Amino acid sequence: MASVETWVGFGSAMAGVGLLWSRMPEHVHEEARYIISSLVPMAMSYFNPYEQITVSEYGEERFRRNKMFDAVSTYLSRVCAGGACKLKAELCSNTKDDPVVTLDENQEVVDSFDGARMWWRLCPKASKNKGAITVSYYPGETDEPRCFRLVFHKRHRQLVLSSYIPSVIRRWRELTAKNRQRRLFTNHASEGNKSVWTSVPYNPPATFDMLAMDHAKKVDIMEDLTAFQKGKEYHSKVGKAWKRGYLLHGPPGTGKSTMIGAMANFLDYDVYDLDLTSVKNNSELRKLFLDTTDKSIIVIEDIDAIEDELTTKRKGNKVVNGDDEIRDKRMLVEFADKNDEKSRVTLSGLLSFVDGLWSACGSERVFMFTTNHIDRLDPALIRPGRMDKHIEMSYCRFEAFKVLAKSYLDITDHSLFAEIGRLLDETDTTPADVADNLMVRSKRNGEISRLLLDDEMDGSPPADVSNNFMLRCKRKRDADECLAGLVETLKKAKMESATPPMDTIEEEAKEEHNMTQKKAT
Repeated sequence: MASVETWVGFGSAMAGVGLLWSRMPEHVHEEARYIISSLVPMAMSYFNPYEQITVSEYGEERFRRNKMFDAVSTYLSRVCAGGACKLKAELCSNTKDDPVVTLDENQEVVDSFDGARMWWRLCPKASKNKGAITVSYYPGETDEPRCFRLVFHKRHRQLVLSSYIPSVIRRWRELTAKNRQRRLFTNHASEGNKSVWTSVPYNPPATFDMLAMDHAKKVDIMEDLTAFQKGKEYHSKVGKAWKRGYLLHGPPGTGKSTMIGAMANFLDYDVYDLDLTSVKNNSELRKLFLDTTDKSIIVIEDIDAIEDELTTKRKGNKVVNGDDEIRDKRMLVEFADKNDEKSRVTLSGLLSFVDGLWSACGSERVFMFTTNHIDRLDPALIRPGRMDKHIEMSYCRFEAFKVLAKSYLDITDHSLFAEIGRLLDETDTTPADVADNLMVRSKRNGEISRLLLDDEMDGSPPADVSNNFMLRCKRKRDADECLAGLVETLKKAKMESATPPMDTIEEEAKEEHNMTQKKAT
């Protein structure tokens, strides 16, 4: 009977509490719900023996990828993928035929470290507002990015933070260095009108051995690059950012782009081809720079030709050019939309990017400018300290020709070499023009280039010896034809350079006529 009375009293008390709750104001209800919702997770975490770490695909900045996410993805794909039921396979656009296998979404794998068990799960993107239509200025803003969740026991917390996660990063670096694919990056405007980097695999065929330039000059450049790579302690000692600036200047066709590829191969660096016409302002330029990686070459090609796409003004000192236009002292790069004053990249912004405060945000970077007209560049942009080494890519001379002859025709000497050397000294011919004349047009060119003929053919079957002899004769005829064609081309160029063009003759005649009239008056 007492138990019945107890339950009746409890029911009456609960009814009273419910009546009192219904009489309370609405804001009290909200406060109570907030307190309960805050205390429940705390109570659950107190009794829950497991903790978790989330690794998001993107950082706080929506367009900046979280490198830790890539590290975990690579680590799990190589170390723990065998325990997953669902995987994804992709074929990368490079020379390797092996597919890249990664963990599929909502898959869990188990890893062990020093006797501790770790659970990893790849969580897919999740909408922030389910059932609602949301329009965002930035792509992907309405979705929570993918993430990896690491779950482990509380007693392993210190082990995970101090040992396990650093070991994952070390393993990722080892795997990346072993299977590294050099990449070529370029910037373009994204859906949100922001300039972002995209990349493709980059395997330039050029090496320093193939560069058509003086041997001593090539050795000097390679020694300078080697000293830069080993100069981390030196730059730290003298208080300078670990970077190097190169200015490649010379006429078109002298091998400036080929030099960039040779440097990328020599240093094993990625290349960032920066297009200033796609950059909206200085802030966006800094953002692009921060998104570049260490051990990279940042290139601005044909910087003198930017005036063709953008407008250049000068403030301060008034200078009148041939069209009576007033230019300003401070270089200002603006977009074709002249009405948008905020859409601009200034010289000071570019200099800060190359050699200012922002240049120290990173290490082991090479800045490289190319130009066909060095005299058009602002002296502040190419002074020592910004462009540390000026490399002139000049016309083809005899030493450069011998490199091309070895590469294209596989010969080191010929009866026409002396005449070709004399003609090259008397004409301004680019390496590109010389190389074009050395290209073998034979249908069997591919066959000849694939077969490596050895002078010592002892032990070879008679048929192979005969075939090699015929190929040698064919290759000699091709070399004779190519060199003879080059001689004719150089002779023609020499005659054209000796004869002034008709427009020059007409201009000189007009000037002489004007001078005669002035004297007469």
